[in-house]
Amino acid sequence: MTDSRTRVLGNIRGSLGRTELSPLSDAPPSVPSPRYRTPLPADLAEQFALQHQQVHGTFEEVDSLLAVPQAVHRHLIGQLVPLEAVISPDPELSSLDWAGLDVESRVASREDRSSVTMAFAGIAETGTLVMVSSKQSPVNHHFLPEFNIAILRQSKLVDTMESLWPLIGEHPRTINLITGPSKTADIEQTIVYGAHGPRTLHIILVRDAVS
Repeated sequence: MTDSRTRVLGNIRGSLGRTELSPLSDAPPSVPSPRYRTPLPADLAEQFALQHQQVHGTFEEVDSLLAVPQAVHRHLIGQLVPLEAVISPDPELSSLDWAGLDVESRVASREDRSSVTMAFAGIAETGTLVMVSSKQSPVNHHFLPEFNIAILRQSKLVDTMESLWPLIGEHPRTINLITGPSKTADIEQTIVYGAHGPRTLHIILVRDAVS
């Protein structure tokens, strides 16, 4: 170590009240757990819906998974788009009665206008949708179609992101955290939706028993 470097480092240690170099074996300082300024309400679904709608997302609740096809039907009519969608190849979705809708259970492409997917979880604190990639949940469903509809079970809601990670289990190839529809303000600071993904994100919450 050069004399000048030794002198500079010595000055730094002196300003910090230290006289010697800390050994490499020193234990790292403990990091306190995060404390949230605003307690979340007991009803996580209410908090999730509030946060999701604040980022320009739309939201509907249904009593059971059997009511999902009709909720999808209503949403597509409201968006004035064809009553057709590509659904993720998930057994829960494939087993539903999609009468009145033209659906295909497969991987989405750029030609698909609407997609329906099952969400892995939802984070109530931020209104964030959690999508974990698998054969039943291909990632392109969340990015290619213009209208994305996500089905989220109430029992899959967690309060904060810290509560999410223990649920992940085995390391998936991809985890997508999606908060609202795709948007950008790169051009003249004007918000534009659908710049690099779906123009709308509609979440259908299934009110099931919370374990």
